[in-house]
Amino acid sequence: LKNTLSTKTKNQCILPRYCSNLANTSVTSRERRATAEKLKSRVYSGPSFQDFIKGVSVKRPDAADGEYSDEHTYLSEDWYAGKSRKVYFETYGCQMNVNDTQIAWSILQKKGFQRTHHLNEADVVLLITCSIREKAEQTIWNRLKQLTDMKKKRLKTHTPMKIGILGCMAERLKRQLLEREKLVDVLAGPDAYRDLPRLLTVADGGQQACNVLLSLEETYADIMPVHHSPQALSAFVSIMRGCDNMCSYCIVPFTRGRERSRPVSSILEEVRMLSDQGVKEVTLLGQNVNSYRDTSEEQFCGTDLTQLSRGFETIYRAKRGGLRFSDLLDQVSQINPDMRIRFTSPHPKDFPDEVLHLIAERKNICQQIHLPAQSGSSKILKAMRRGYTREAYLDLVMNIKRIIPEVSLSSDFISGFCGETEDDHLQTLSLIREVGYNVGFLFAYSMRKVSAHGFVTIRRKF
Repeated sequence: LKNTLSTKTKNQCILPRYCSNLANTSVTSRERRATAEKLKSRVYSGPSFQDFIKGVSVKRPDAADGEYSDEHTYLSEDWYAGKSRKVYFETYGCQMNVNDTQIAWSILQKKGFQRTHHLNEADVVLLITCSIREKAEQTIWNRLKQLTDMKKKRLKTHTPMKIGILGCMAERLKRQLLEREKLVDVLAGPDAYRDLPRLLTVADGGQQACNVLLSLEETYADIMPVHHSPQALSAFVSIMRGCDNMCSYCIVPFTRGRERSRPVSSILEEVRMLSDQGVKEVTLLGQNVNSYRDTSEEQFCGTDLTQLSRGFETIYRAKRGGLRFSDLLDQVSQINPDMRIRFTSPHPKDFPDEVLHLIAERKNICQQIHLPAQSGSSKILKAMRRGYTREAYLDLVMNIKRIIPEVSLSSDFISGFCGETEDDHLQTLSLIREVGYNVGFLFAYSMRKVSAHGFVTIRRKF
């Protein structure tokens, strides 16, 4: 057999087989390049995914203008419509979550949703959540089980209930929320509220919908919050979002992202609207409210460095330019001399003298300052990455009392931090006595897992 095969191979002429006549001709490298460029051009200009969706008008981007649109053109505007579905909100945690509720409702209201204050009427239940304390998260888990029982009963109706988790808990525990007993239909992080109409549309199709992307720019400046009670005498106004301080016990940078400030024009517009509605007190809000720095307009972008309180430092590079908190506070206080102005929550490092003098001079800026110390021990403050010592903090207190003699001070304290000794704890008690706070918020230390690669701590109230 071997000899036979060898003989046949020698006697036969094996010719190459071609897929087309083109391959059997002489093709120059220039022609090959031209063919490749033609094919590439056809791919780039060919149909997109939107071309295969019935009823969707395709608008191709103009390469010349270089602009990018984030619109989801594969869903028609009608699909986003709320169709008078009723939304029920439950808000947990800090004042920022109250403001986030107002922003989320403003977005959904424009899309045709209706708001209800009765849970049994709700088609959509949205929980605005907090992650800074363990007890708050456990409350949400328990509440989800209750809502799931309600949802199972509603499955028999034509409008099944949808459950959404918004805010910090959605950002921190996205995987657990989506996988644990399938309790949630929609997840939206603090920077994804604009996407709520689309997320609810996807959920209506029977899929879980999630957007927990953090933004370097989102401030919701163009969205006017819908305040819960138009007749209220006080209101919260968000002026900045996120935090860059990275204190070792705090989860906020992981759930709220980097600092970015809302344009001053947007803030002033909202405060004027509230004044016209008869609001008598406005509280300016931010995770680090007095680090406000608006760089939205070219004339604000100077080269001068941000001024810190004397003896304080940051873990990040000094920031340049921008319209500062003192400038904003000045303009807000002039809108209505009879409207009281407060702000929370500040960081001690961002109290330069110009802020203190402005508080002392303006009668409608409340002479009450929240000055979170967290500890009275310089060793513990260093471990917390607070950027100051006990001595620097006390110098700031003395400076505040010198400029604002009638000031009312409040503070936060954490007890039981890693490595804290009895002596460290006694130093905290002595700081409390020495300063003489009017109000104190005291918390026990506990550790929380943030991701597979790191841990941070939170504060748990006694």
